[in-house]
Amino acid sequence: MKVADMPIEDLRSFVEQTLLDLAGDPDASLELNEDFIARLRESIKDKTGRMSHEEFLDELKKDCLV
Repeated sequence: MKVADMPIEDLRSFVEQTLLDLAGDPDASLELNEDFIARLRESIKDKTGRMSHEEFLDELKKDCLV
């Protein structure tokens, strides 16, 4: 198959995979530090201001963004 014949999504996936193969994942060797993990755990416990995925989509639809 020629690149010119590829659907755009397939082409995007191909380019993304090729770049990852060449450059690697820049975050692959990173580790989460203890401070970040603690803040993340606290954030997960705190439900204030959170909404479900469905609620979020409903809000976007109200604002005509979806």
